[in-house]
Amino acid sequence: MAKRSQTLKEEGFGPKGIDKISRSFMPEESAYPMREKRARGARGGLAIGLIFISLGIVFLIDRFFIGHGLLGKIWPSVIITWGIAVFLSGFLPPFNLLRLLEGGLIGTVGAILLFNTLGKAPFSFWLDALALWPVFLIAFGFIILGTVNHSMLFRSFAPLTIIIALILAFAYHDVIFKDNGVTNFSFSRGMIKGIKKGTAKIDLGVGRLYLGATGKLYKINAKEFAGKATPAFHFNKKGSSVSLKIKPQNSTRVVAGQREREWSVFLSRDTEWDLNIKSGVSRSDIDLSRLKVSSLNLEGGVGNIAVRFGDKNKKTKAKINAGVSQLKLLIPKSTGVRLKINRGLSTSDFRNISLRRVGEGNTNSFETPDFDQAAKKLDLDIDVGISNFLIEGY
Repeated sequence: MAKRSQTLKEEGFGPKGIDKISRSFMPEESAYPMREKRARGARGGLAIGLIFISLGIVFLIDRFFIGHGLLGKIWPSVIITWGIAVFLSGFLPPFNLLRLLEGGLIGTVGAILLFNTLGKAPFSFWLDALALWPVFLIAFGFIILGTVNHSMLFRSFAPLTIIIALILAFAYHDVIFKDNGVTNFSFSRGMIKGIKKGTAKIDLGVGRLYLGATGKLYKINAKEFAGKATPAFHFNKKGSSVSLKIKPQNSTRVVAGQREREWSVFLSRDTEWDLNIKSGVSRSDIDLSRLKVSSLNLEGGVGNIAVRFGDKNKKTKAKINAGVSQLKLLIPKSTGVRLKINRGLSTSDFRNISLRRVGEGNTNSFETPDFDQAAKKLDLDIDVGISNFLIEGY
């Protein structure tokens, strides 16, 4: 027995021999996980580094070009940089085709958003793109095939399919999303004697909104998506007050071939109004210059918002949540303004109006010098996210 044990040891099957054999195989077996770990670290470092560089450049540009609203226009460049970082990381060993295409998809989305913020393409493109939802089913199918067959090639077809669909939809937008026309609706009512106060609630959803003044109590012209139902409209009178509500019965577009919704709402210039407006993905032109407005509550989503205030009321209180929008406010120079602003990734620009910071420290509260003595006053509470924000006196 002792002789056999000695023989096994000599042949390398003893404890020391097994350790020696294990050590001889260990570098080769552990090399791949180690390379994968290093590759993941390199990819992550590349992406994070480029994103920080792009953020620094964007904020540096905004710092040196104050008042131009550049931050609200070029922020998608950060998404583009993220896409470039992911794309380049695919070339790091071991080569990863899926990462290349994922980076291409992120960069494509960022590029289209940049066209949106620069005003070269409407934000409504993304609503039209919802009509391409079957493409996402195809992409999901490729992901399932790739997972079941452990094939990176099949999984790579998923982002490639979406990239091609987005590029074709963007390049041939007018062809793919052909205009099938609109359906027109109209509501109006003449003035009612004794009406002094009014409340108007407008929930646009998606489309274009114009708000102005009329000699009637109200007049509403609505253009709806082709084949859609009339907007839901409610009117109520109680004593010397009236209330009206208008909202779409179909708020989103899920098929191609539908023109943008357009509403023109005109309210009585002789009635004092409380206004509540919700605009999702839209372009809103709110002209209050000839209206008596005691309060305005405006909730924006994505798009462009322009509000022209007037001086028909002694005091107006306005609360505006701009979301991801281009926000422009026009204010009469004769009006005293008090402004409180909550700024996200946005730029502020004051033109032809004197607004000074008030309160202790670096507050976000501003007033015109003559606010307390002004005969007409406007109290503004603004919440802006990723936006361009302009206040201009006229």
